[in-house]
Amino acid sequence: MTKEHLGLALALNVPVFVVVTKIDMCPANILQETLKLLQRLLKSPGCRKIPVLVQNKDDVIVTASNFSSERMCPIFQISNVTGENLELLKMFLNLLSPRTSYNEEEPAEFQIDDTYSVPGVGTVVSGTTLRGLIRLNDILLLGPDPLGSFSPIAVKSIHRKRMPVKEVRGGQTASFALKKIKRSSIRKGMVMVSPRLNPQASWEFEAEILVLHHPTTISPRYQAMVHCGSIRQTATILTMNKDCLRTGDKATVHFRFIKTPEYLHTDQRLVFREGRTKAVGTIMKLLQTTNNLPSNSKPQQIKMQPMKKASLPRRDEGASGSALEETSGTVAQGSISAPGVNPQQSQTKSGGGGRRRGGQRHKVKSHGAVAPPPGGS
Repeated sequence: MTKEHLGLALALNVPVFVVVTKIDMCPANILQETLKLLQRLLKSPGCRKIPVLVQNKDDVIVTASNFSSERMCPIFQISNVTGENLELLKMFLNLLSPRTSYNEEEPAEFQIDDTYSVPGVGTVVSGTTLRGLIRLNDILLLGPDPLGSFSPIAVKSIHRKRMPVKEVRGGQTASFALKKIKRSSIRKGMVMVSPRLNPQASWEFEAEILVLHHPTTISPRYQAMVHCGSIRQTATILTMNKDCLRTGDKATVHFRFIKTPEYLHTDQRLVFREGRTKAVGTIMKLLQTTNNLPSNSKPQQIKMQPMKKASLPRRDEGASGSALEETSGTVAQGSISAPGVNPQQSQTKSGGGGRRRGGQRHKVKSHGAVAPPPGGS
């Protein structure tokens, strides 16, 4: 598992430092073997890192100042029981400079990592502020839902490190209590963005990927899990610019999500995995986007009008009856009826009959005969 995490961090160009824990209960010879194995792994051709064992404050200052170069890899040996070297680790974390600069004037964007339902508070979401500034009682757009639309939502309260705050900035993690929304309508991977962004959800996108490992070959219609920020959803490969992909190949691939559309950006990093298969890439183009419909709008339903059955006269009775009607003249409707027959049944419907009784009735009317009552002389 450690090697897999290290491989993904290297593929995504994320700086790495190592913390070796529980040194108080580990024998000295086992600790030295572990450190040698770790240094050999970091110096391997796949990593090409410079491992540095941090033992004093001078080492902390040197490694923290050169950490952004992505070549130096500090190694800390700590114990949570005795507290050994914990101060060095805290000092290193405080000296690290942020990798990304944030502008408070940009439209706000917050990605949701988890959801909660707190008694007495309501629905609470937690995540990371990607950019912009979010204040208390701000109105943001929450989405995308399964239809790809975004709905307005109000921020009721903000908590950061278990303390209430009035605002959060880009790069900070926080929890938001939302007004008038159920937890079931929120999922991991959704975002809360400023209305100025006019967000659009995407079903399909193109990405340039590098296959880190795959036992056989990858071809179109292959499905795997896509991780992009807080998004975790299965996607299908529709097309790619190569017939098949193997370990170490690079290609431009056309993906489509199978369940719901997602809010994506170009130049976003992604991980494509399934079992031991792993690939990393960058989103190059968003292909199919959904319209930003209101959350309460429903798709138009086409009502099918019931079709009237076409009346076709019977060949043996209806045709002869109509021919006899033309020769014998018109007969008033309902003027002659056979005994035992409901008068309503003898009346013809507007627009033509077509039933068997109608054909028999026309035949009786055209002859002008009345059936004798039963039992008559």
